[in-house]
Amino acid sequence: MRGETARFAESAAREAGALLLRRFRGAGGDRVRFKGAKDLVTEADEEAERLLRARIGSRFPSDRIVAEEGGGRAEGAEAVWYVDPLDGTTNFVHRFPLFSVSVAREERGELAVGVVHVPVLEETFVAEKGGGAFLNGERIRVSGVREPIEALVATGFACVRSNRIPNGVPVFDRVVHEVQGVRRGGSAAIDLAYTAAGRFDGFWEMNLNAWDIAAGILLVREAGGVVTDFLGGNEMVRRKELVAGNRAVHAYLIDRIARTAEEEGWDLRAGD
Repeated sequence: MRGETARFAESAAREAGALLLRRFRGAGGDRVRFKGAKDLVTEADEEAERLLRARIGSRFPSDRIVAEEGGGRAEGAEAVWYVDPLDGTTNFVHRFPLFSVSVAREERGELAVGVVHVPVLEETFVAEKGGGAFLNGERIRVSGVREPIEALVATGFACVRSNRIPNGVPVFDRVVHEVQGVRRGGSAAIDLAYTAAGRFDGFWEMNLNAWDIAAGILLVREAGGVVTDFLGGNEMVRRKELVAGNRAVHAYLIDRIARTAEEEGWDLRAGD
């Protein structure tokens, strides 16, 4: 049975998603400004974040909140919420309907609750530490695919948007020739949720933030999958990188990232 905190997080994410959906369908403006050359923020981002901060602050006044638009610091807090009010802003602005709300709570350094809500599809992914992962109330598991040629994997190019070197393009160039397909949806939170549900067999990306991935990390792990940084460790947030999947596809992606790094002369130990 879902715990009280998970029920609260799901309710808050759904409420923020309803707000986004109204904006997406034209009920209200969604003026856009640029945080960077390719980094957008809309009124919908900011309004959804205000809503989530208000809900969390009212229910958990002593918890810290770290969110995409309003920032915040996790250090020293016993409980922290990681909030991405609109993951997939570029999709949202271009009326491409793949965007999400991502909400996670960390307790004493351990992820305890994660929710990814996809408003247009009316899909809500929820995970609790030790309690499994669910999609609209039905338990989900990572896929059983073992061979790369049978795998559908996902990635993203936040690293390219920020002009980061090294970036994920050389890894993509290697992997795309060896798997059944690669998808780039534009929302890391959805990519991780889909990996948890077995729709994707694996996912990797660079230059990610805690609010992008916290909920998805817990979803994949509670669905029986593996999530690590590029070195196979647990420093995804500090290193701003992530590899996720079932055990076989995760191992394959880790290997291909390592081979690419060697060929390209990257020092993976340096992290971000």
